[in-house]
Amino acid sequence: MNDTSQDFTGQSAIVTGAATGIGEACARRLARSGASVCVMDFNAEGAKEVADSIQKEGGDATASVVDLTDFEATRSAMEAFHQKNGRLDVVIHSAGGFPKYVSLLDCPVEAWDGVVNSNLKSMFYLLKAAAPLMIEGGYGRFVTLSSLAARSGINPNPPHYTAAKAGVLGLTRQAARELGPHGITVNAVAPANVRTPRTLNIRTEERLRHIERTTPVGRLSEADEIAAAVVFLCGREASYITGATLDVNGGAAMV
Repeated sequence: MNDTSQDFTGQSAIVTGAATGIGEACARRLARSGASVCVMDFNAEGAKEVADSIQKEGGDATASVVDLTDFEATRSAMEAFHQKNGRLDVVIHSAGGFPKYVSLLDCPVEAWDGVVNSNLKSMFYLLKAAAPLMIEGGYGRFVTLSSLAARSGINPNPPHYTAAKAGVLGLTRQAARELGPHGITVNAVAPANVRTPRTLNIRTEERLRHIERTTPVGRLSEADEIAAAVVFLCGREASYITGATLDVNGGAAMV
């Protein structure tokens, strides 16, 4: 099961949004590299399927069903995993997203809180719950998923999602500053145009062809390509990188 590029043997990792897409790819990479992984998602069936699949491949994984917009539920799940493993080394926050494209003028007022909460408030809750456990161990890697939407206005994106993902970058920098003295790094990855079931479902064929034409590498990314960048930031080799945003977008925007 070992991935020769990085070694997470003996480490304990939580991955949110891990029932599918980028989160699932991150969970599988960490497990292949020796980590004990908590597959965390609100999708109980999906989380169990991924955890079971990792176990069948010889990895160590458990499923955890959590509503990340509920702080007490988030803290309870994280503390239970910490107690089980005796440590918490890595948290990857991949949960979030948005249900459909909508413009600023067409965005329903009542839709704002749900998208902001699932993308940004959830990160705050995870940091609040994870930081004390990582401080106790004197070590930690926290990596969150932002988006090209937060880095550039080149493509149309929903306003609540754009605002939330921009907030993720600000919170990443503040958390990195506060937690750095405790041996904890906090970084973000900003992907674009990832080929996952959810993102393909909300894009028209015309939109997909436009992405291929306007992206220098000429295609959408695969979830595992984003996961490779995320997991790199989780490794000991990335010990001097914190408060940073790594753009993984095929050249769709260069900032």
